[in-house]
Amino acid sequence: MTAAALILAAALVVAPGQPRRRLGLPTAPTRPRRGVLVVLCALAMATTAVFVSVAASAALAAVLASVALRRNGNRARRRRVEEAAALQGALGVLVGELRVGAHPVVAFESAAAEVDGPVADSLRAVAARARLGADVVAGLRSVAGQSTVPRHWERLSAAWQLAQDHGLSIVALVRAAERDIVERERFASGVSAGMAGARATASILAGLPLLGVGLGHAIGADPVPFLLSGGVGGWCLVIGVTLACAGLAWSDRITGRVLG
Repeated sequence: MTAAALILAAALVVAPGQPRRRLGLPTAPTRPRRGVLVVLCALAMATTAVFVSVAASAALAAVLASVALRRNGNRARRRRVEEAAALQGALGVLVGELRVGAHPVVAFESAAAEVDGPVADSLRAVAARARLGADVVAGLRSVAGQSTVPRHWERLSAAWQLAQDHGLSIVALVRAAERDIVERERFASGVSAGMAGARATASILAGLPLLGVGLGHAIGADPVPFLLSGGVGGWCLVIGVTLACAGLAWSDRITGRVLG
């Protein structure tokens, strides 16, 4: 019963269900290997629980959860960097189109044609709203709520709002917003590079217990059978692995707050 509960918990952590699927909405195609990964993890935990011990299965669940969380975090950071880079390129095109006197709808569509991904979809949505007579500022703010870089879109909407309210040059304001975004991303890139050492140190410290286990085995203490057995050894394994995973999560949280 305990092993089944652990397998179910690990499956939910590694591959949670999509809310859009439960609501009957269309979903993006998923990678086939994801389901294979979930099945393999579940089989590994079940095998560990049956042939080794429940404590080892619990420790494996903690490791899989930590790996899944770190993988999702890295993927989110990668999406943010990619969207920020695409937005910078799109803003350069947008400024160029507005500078030659193009209509905002045409300018947004031209910028969307030069990039791809979420930025292109967002720019097309803003252009469609503007073509129907809706407010461009409202469209930019709506896009910000669905973006991984909402502050950049909010700065662009603030520049557009300022131009509408006070009759200022939209080209100059959008150009200023573009420069601000470029400088902020340049600073964030430097901070991320500076934090790489701290993240690597946290990973090394989390793996030091494995070195201790190896040294214990080298001197003939046989720590592996002790840890994989039930009782005190199993509790030590679960507590140690949980603390190591919690340390990694805490380190990722600290570095994530620094990166913003």
